[in-house]
Amino acid sequence: MPLREVVGKLVAGLVDAGKGMVIIGVLLAGAQILVAMIGMTGIGVTLASLIVTVGGESLFLVAFIVGGVCLILGMGIPTTAAYVLVASVLAPALTTIGVEPLIAHLFVFYFATLSVITPPVCIAVFVASGIADTNWLPAAVESVRLAAAIYVIPFLLLIYPALAGFGTAVDIALASCQGVVFVMAFAALTSRVAMTGKRVIDVVALVVVVALALTPGWLSTLAALALIIGLFIRRHALLDEVPPSLSSDPHTLQAKETQL
Repeated sequence: MPLREVVGKLVAGLVDAGKGMVIIGVLLAGAQILVAMIGMTGIGVTLASLIVTVGGESLFLVAFIVGGVCLILGMGIPTTAAYVLVASVLAPALTTIGVEPLIAHLFVFYFATLSVITPPVCIAVFVASGIADTNWLPAAVESVRLAAAIYVIPFLLLIYPALAGFGTAVDIALASCQGVVFVMAFAALTSRVAMTGKRVIDVVALVVVVALALTPGWLSTLAALALIIGLFIRRHALLDEVPPSLSSDPHTLQAKETQL
């Protein structure tokens, strides 16, 4: 590649990066103004204290309230600005009750960004429904259903702090295995994935996997892992029952999935 072309692409990349930094700078400046106003008026401290007062000693009640407020505050705001806002206002509510600062910030960051698919604002859903030329409300409901596991991941950080790197290597490995198994089972459950061909058995089996994944200890984790692997093997076997002459037809596979 000629040197002139390399230099031209490098300069173009720097220009694009500069434009992006300007946009981010403006967003951060706007978010900082809002954060400063919240700090000057004392609303942030009052809100955090109110959440802790309402939640009391219950970690998950406080986390549930914080998550809901993060969804509201993050609606319609870009990711960076949303994080700056919720981190300064709501993260202290979690750290006050003993949550590690890193986990508290990851928790509020998750819920602030999830506002892009959460009704009624759900900017990402509006964009996607416009591209797909469909009604935004059914698209929003479907997006929340398919992404239901993502709403649970922040709470997994509270249950298993080792997911954020806290603890020994064994603790991190155990928490990672529990988190992966839980997310797989929960996503399959909320997405109505056919595992055995019978919906009742699928629901019961996946609920058992979720319960085992939430139970501390290697024994329950290995049992949940073995069960979820067995369910996916059974699902693969069901899909293989499609006749070979029709296996290449996507409509046949879709019909098979619907039937299951």
